[in-house]
Amino acid sequence: MSRQNPLQPKSSLLEKNAKSRSGLQMVMIIVAVHVFFLGGLLFSGCRREEPQPAATGETNSIPTLPPMGEVAAPPTPNNTVTVVEPPPVPPTTNEVTTSAPPLPPPPDVNTPGAADPGNVEDVVPLVPEPGTGPEVPVATGQSEYVVVKGDNYTAIARKHGVTIAALKEANPAVEPNRIAIGQVLVIPAPATKPAEPTIPEGATQYEVKAGDNLYNIAKSHNTTVKAIRDANGLTNANIRPGQKLIISKPAAAE
Repeated sequence: MSRQNPLQPKSSLLEKNAKSRSGLQMVMIIVAVHVFFLGGLLFSGCRREEPQPAATGETNSIPTLPPMGEVAAPPTPNNTVTVVEPPPVPPTTNEVTTSAPPLPPPPDVNTPGAADPGNVEDVVPLVPEPGTGPEVPVATGQSEYVVVKGDNYTAIARKHGVTIAALKEANPAVEPNRIAIGQVLVIPAPATKPAEPTIPEGATQYEVKAGDNLYNIAKSHNTTVKAIRDANGLTNANIRPGQKLIISKPAAAE
């Protein structure tokens, strides 16, 4: 067991211990650095190198399809266009030709009889004859009238100066009470006005008015019904408004 030298001062002992500790720390640091460096070399040497994929050049080849059941990765675009020609269409026997049939060759002028007009038959075109259907006969003086709204036989006869009987006779197939707008009617020629009767001396002419009858007319003119009928050739007592009658005085009694 060492004893402290009583002649050595205490401060020198402390400095000596401190130097020995710092030297020990330096040695440990150097050893640790070497261990770390050697460990890194060993780790890099033991690491397995992974194979690098070979670089694929740009080709126009068609990629090989993977087997069924596997999912293939999409091919890398190479900015090339592959033209695929369509398969040839097999010929069909039921082809429809749209071309016009070939025209016959023109006749040869050197061929005898080719240009002879006597060898060409006359072609007569078939022209349809005009229809010869029955037409509605229209007598001289008659005309046609188109029925308009509000027309009837009375108004039509009065408008054209004919009688209703003459209008019915000219249109026997027409129902007078069932004429339609746009229907065509035949208007007969107006009856010729009879010549004005010669008024005998001492007689007068009277125009029948609405409500007149032979009895009233005879009474107002101081004559008889028989005298009026004889003077006008009337077979009955029927008269109409607008009719003109000759009024003669009765013969003096003998």
